[in-house]
Amino acid sequence: REIPRYRNLCPKPEAFCSQRSTMGVGQCKPAKGFVKCEPTLMKKNVEEHRDEHVIKHGTSTVDPRAKRAIRKHFPGAHRADIVLRTTRAVFKKYGFNEDNTLFASSTCPDEINCVIDDFSLIWGEHFSLGGLAGLPFTGKTGFTAFSHHVPEKDGRLLIFFAPHIGVASDGKTGKVHRLGIKKVTSACGSCIAAQNTALSSKRCKPCDDYDGPIGDYQQSVVTEIVSDFIQENQSRSKTDKLAKVEGDMNVKVTENLYERIKEEILKIIPDDFKKPIGLIGGILINTDYGNRQHDYILIKDLLIRKKNKKFVSLETELENALDEPRFSRLVYHDAA
Repeated sequence: REIPRYRNLCPKPEAFCSQRSTMGVGQCKPAKGFVKCEPTLMKKNVEEHRDEHVIKHGTSTVDPRAKRAIRKHFPGAHRADIVLRTTRAVFKKYGFNEDNTLFASSTCPDEINCVIDDFSLIWGEHFSLGGLAGLPFTGKTGFTAFSHHVPEKDGRLLIFFAPHIGVASDGKTGKVHRLGIKKVTSACGSCIAAQNTALSSKRCKPCDDYDGPIGDYQQSVVTEIVSDFIQENQSRSKTDKLAKVEGDMNVKVTENLYERIKEEILKIIPDDFKKPIGLIGGILINTDYGNRQHDYILIKDLLIRKKNKKFVSLETELENALDEPRFSRLVYHDAA
């Protein structure tokens, strides 16, 4: 199989093969100000080439404050490329590969969630189930359409679902620097907007009474979910401290959204669907532009369902994969 476009090849800017270039054997096109990679490395496969740079140059240009915040709020999170490769290794043992697996995602359409492109590099064509905040707004109709596209021979479905949250270089959650914008911006913007509405005591128009053909339906649903969560938590507290701790609230709201997304994903999958299904559920953590090749993912659920059976956890298999030498050294260097 031809080596694909590999956007995040080398992790350090001074040793980074130009972003979004087509990477093939013997082709290492340096961007302006970047060092050309050694041709001998390109004779290896792309992932081995990247690993050489991880060990040689270090793992990340992410600000230490941001990394500390990620470790604090999302213990167990790993760099996205590590998650992609370890989850692939796990599902490969169950017969999933790029030829028989149809991949889908339920993530927010925010442009910074480019990790979905990296999933597609591994699994191939991509079906989008998600809308604002990562909720699977395509519903049962979307899943039905998706499931009808599964390969006929030994076909399988794989779904990645996750809300996302930014962690800026100073460690603040819910914020991220984007390309061409000096000030920090919200991430997830839909989630932050819903929080602001909830904290200003403005209830969204009930979805049952929504009369627009499209309008802002998705955001009204997100606001309703977030408002209910915030009000429930504030009612349990004698004070309104939750409303004052912005960082913690961003994390808590994101975690609650994850549970809601998971619930909805499980609802739209028919019990009698006969093909094997794999689920990768987690929280996608965005870092500032320029470090986007070092976004992180916290895996919360890794599940598989075989023909006419219930979902079972692959958590142990994932832990074993992370302990394999080819991955454990990357995890070690990323934590250093």
